[in-house]
Amino acid sequence: MALSAHPFHPTTGELLPGYRDAYLRGDLSNKNTELVDAYLKANPAKSEETYYRFHTLQGNGHAVRPVGWVRQQLTQIQTEPARFRQRAGGLLVVAALLSGAVFAAKHPAASASPELAGATVSSVPYSELAANEAASASTFKMTTVVGRILDEDGHPLVGATVLDKKSGRGVSTGADGKYSLVIPDNQALNLQFGYGGYSEEEVQVKGRSVQNVTLLPRTDQQPKRRWWLF
Repeated sequence: MALSAHPFHPTTGELLPGYRDAYLRGDLSNKNTELVDAYLKANPAKSEETYYRFHTLQGNGHAVRPVGWVRQQLTQIQTEPARFRQRAGGLLVVAALLSGAVFAAKHPAASASPELAGATVSSVPYSELAANEAASASTFKMTTVVGRILDEDGHPLVGATVLDKKSGRGVSTGADGKYSLVIPDNQALNLQFGYGGYSEEEVQVKGRSVQNVTLLPRTDQQPKRRWWLF
């Protein structure tokens, strides 16, 4: 039966964990699914958290069913370049390895079949495993760049854009000129700030930061032609 109760905390407005997991299993009503979709689109940090939670549940053997925003992300990954698909595939491999470790812990070697008793297991130094795990974690760790985009008089520019030139993803500012863009952590990226009729600005960022940008009107525009009647 689809859950139709309100999925958000009555005071903070945050998505409740139990309803987040129900959303990932496809157990919410259509109306609540639409509400959660809108919430994830408006909260980049929570959307990334929910995306990784989906793969964690899937790797642990839970019955998950991508709907709404999550299904859009999976479709987008399938249509992106191979490099992004490989990174997404790596995430699934890590989740599978973690679930396998949990299974092994619950089934000691003493209960292994005779065929496996004589198998040779090659050992890998812990330092190498730790280094590989740290490298994988840094690959998938995300962070947020926030800030405001203002005009030459210090007024917010509503609808100005911020574009990650490497991935092609971007966001727009709200009524207060504020924006929030999710980017990969510990990677140098060039962000392009733009607004109609204003000169574009490009800023290099690396990791979480606050970038407040002031855009100036373009000076290369041709003056309007005027016709005088005599």
